[in-house]
Amino acid sequence: MHRLKKLSLPYLIWMIVLVVAPSILILILSFSDLDIYNLGSFKFSLEHVRELNRPEIIVAVKNSIRLSFYATLACFVIGYPVAYYLANMKSKNKTLLVTLLIVPVWSNMILRIIAWEKLFYPKSILNDVFNLSLDLIGKDIAIIIGMVSLYLPFMVLPIYSVLEKMDKSLIEASKDLGANGFVTFKRVILPLSMSGVVSGTIMTLLPAMTAFALPERLSRGKTLLLGNIIEEYFVSSNKMNLGSLISIMLMGVIVIMFVAILKFDKEGETLI
Repeated sequence: MHRLKKLSLPYLIWMIVLVVAPSILILILSFSDLDIYNLGSFKFSLEHVRELNRPEIIVAVKNSIRLSFYATLACFVIGYPVAYYLANMKSKNKTLLVTLLIVPVWSNMILRIIAWEKLFYPKSILNDVFNLSLDLIGKDIAIIIGMVSLYLPFMVLPIYSVLEKMDKSLIEASKDLGANGFVTFKRVILPLSMSGVVSGTIMTLLPAMTAFALPERLSRGKTLLLGNIIEEYFVSSNKMNLGSLISIMLMGVIVIMFVAILKFDKEGETLI
């Protein structure tokens, strides 16, 4: 056991340097007038809290909630049937299909976003091969499609994990009692898979709400999400304190969401 503790020391240092220390710095920036480019005396202040009602932040919050909701709903509508099919298929290729679902996550996210961007221009490979012009750049539907393509596996896999482990005898008992397929799904399958649905919803909703590269590329800066606001405050506007405050608030939301996951999934089997 003592040897294992020594082996874990590099990971502990890594976590402190790249996770704990930056989080503490962001927390300090959120509630002070500290300027990291001009370190000196600073005082704690709640001035940045009063700036949360800035018009661009309100617009970004509304856009983030609206677009992430649509994307999460689309992921659920598409993802649940896919997860159900995979969980109940008897083919020996089941593992291969699940792996193929995960493979896109291993590729670079920016490259996938750029690929969608190229397809959404009026002149693209679709126009050359199929004589089809999408012309979706700058429209909300482009962002939603991009979100669904990026985050769909995060909806499918938790639901699949629950459905695959579900006791099939409960479904058989429901049918033996005279319930048809719809009633069995409504009264047995869906309630028992809710932990996966909740986990998938949270794991899809959170990255969709905080995306910044995706709306930047697919909307050409016309649609701002919270991620874009944070990036702008840190990179362009020199408002790191306000950007840090928004980041801390989002981190709080993430913690609350994961606590909610653990409420529904006490064993953590849907956390991937």
